Amino acid sequence: MFEGPVIITGAGGWLGQAALELAARAGAEIYAFGATARMQTLRDGRVIAIRALGDLPRLEVKTALVLHMAFLTREHASGMELADYMATNRAIAATVEAYIRRQGARGVFVPSSGAAYGAGPYGEGKREDEARFGALGRELGVPCVVMRVFNLAGPFINKLTSYALACIIRDLLAGGPVRLRAEHPVWRGYAHVFDVLNIALGLLAAGESPPVFDSWGEPVELSELAARAAAVLGRPLTIERPAWQNGAADVYLGDATPYLAHAARLGLQPAALTRQIEDTADYLGRCFSI
Repeated sequence: MFEGPVIITGAGGWLGQAALELAARAGAEIYAFGATARMQTLRDGRVIAIRALGDLPRLEVKTALVLHMAFLTREHASGMELADYMATNRAIAATVEAYIRRQGARGVFVPSSGAAYGAGPYGEGKREDEARFGALGRELGVPCVVMRVFNLAGPFINKLTSYALACIIRDLLAGGPVRLRAEHPVWRGYAHVFDVLNIALGLLAAGESPPVFDSWGEPVELSELAARAAAVLGRPLTIERPAWQNGAADVYLGDATPYLAHAARLGLQPAALTRQIEDTADYLGRCFSI
């Protein structure tokens, strides 16, 4: 799928950085875009220029593979006026759509979010993008893969104080204890960032445009996740957590069936939780001196 030009929007985010690394490994002709222009150093030392997304309309590259990951996050949604937040995301999507209409594409991947199942501006915006790019792919006859991403693991994890997996690993590497704030069960299921990308790329390479589907990972409650991480890292485990108050469980899990079916048809074996913990911890330790 990397035999030709590749456009990556949102190249500075978690999925964007992982996509940059995959494309660079494959020797692809990369055109990367982000919120601002800057130079991005890959883990192997190579440096790739990231252009401002506003430069995309001036790019003259035909039928690229488009990995569209630019989207204002939940944090922006809570810090902006609702109308401004929605208008900004719509403008980002319109810029990418206009480029595809003008230059064509040989495939489009749009990572959505599990938040699209719920209410709120972030989920609403994700649903709009799902519909926009799905319709665009059908209109132009371009394969389009939209995956609702739930919980990720692996290299390039980028919210070290808010993502549960990062917090647990950081606490363990710092000598503990692991501090969990939730007073109720919290269930998560992690997908390796490279599995998400490889499944999407494999479907595009096969010319497929499946219905929107979820990412998936083995369901695990956070206390058990801490125990699994401690075992993988060979660290003693002490958990500090408030007594449960019999509140409703916080469950944020994708549907396993289509995700695993797509992976099986492509001959891909999604990484087990142990591998995901190892790769996340390795990245955190190497890149942030934890």
